[in-house]
Amino acid sequence: MNVSINFPEAIETNLRRRAAAAGMDVATFVQEVVSERLAEDSMPTRAQSHEESLSKLQGIIALHPKSSGSVDDSRDSIYAGRGE
Repeated sequence: MNVSINFPEAIETNLRRRAAAAGMDVATFVQEVVSERLAEDSMPTRAQSHEESLSKLQGIIALHPKSSGSVDDSRDSIYAGRGE
């Protein structure tokens, strides 16, 4: 795939300098940098600790309003009107 990108002069100068230091042309250097970045993004993330998971869950819970009402969950209310 060919992509044409217009970089500001400062970035272009930096790319040329770094490509030369790596012994590559600019196109090869940019391709390598992009490939490395994509590989980093596709790497599996580390497992969250229990504390991190709990903190995230508490944040989600905090987004929901608290209910102060009561609910009748008695057997009679659940099965009322079912023809028994």
